[in-house]
Amino acid sequence: MNNMSNKDYVADYLALKVANDQLRERGKLWVWDQLNKFCAEINRSIMQTPDQAGIQVGCQEWNFSVENFTMVGERYGARYRGRTLTVEIGWPKLPEHGYVPDGGLARGRISFSQNVMLDARPVAEMVFKRNQAADPGWFLISNNRPGEPFTESLLKKYVEMLLQD
Repeated sequence: MNNMSNKDYVADYLALKVANDQLRERGKLWVWDQLNKFCAEINRSIMQTPDQAGIQVGCQEWNFSVENFTMVGERYGARYRGRTLTVEIGWPKLPEHGYVPDGGLARGRISFSQNVMLDARPVAEMVFKRNQAADPGWFLISNNRPGEPFTESLLKKYVEMLLQD
C-alpha cells in the first residue's frame, strides 16, 4: 500500500496543473504570435496602396463548447472587407467544465465568415497535446481524432482566406 498522504497528492496535483497550464499558455501564444505575424505581413503589403484598409485584429476572453465540455480561453478575430476569421483556444479551468477530449491539454477551433452579417462557420478543429518524442503541439482533428500536425503554413492558409474574393 502506498503511504503518500493526501497532502502529497494535492501538492503533486497542483504541480502538474501549473506545468500543464504553462504548456497550454505557450501553445496558445504560439498561435496568437503566428496570427499577428501573418496579419502584419499582409497589412504591410495592403497598406502600400493608398486608401486601402488593412486587416483589423482583436482578442477577447471567450468560452466555447467541445462536445459537452466547456473550454475557457480566448478568441482571436481578424476582419478584412467584411470577411472574418476567428480562432478560439481554451481548456477547462474548473472541474464542472469537464476535460479536453482526445487526451489533449487544450482545444482550438478556426471559423470563417464571408460576411459580417453571417455567423462564422467552423472550418477546422484542433487539439494541443503531448507528442511522444517532443514538446506538445497542435494537431488537426480529422474524423473525430487527432490527425496531422497543425503547422505554421496551414495557419497562414486560413489567414489568407480573408483576401479571397
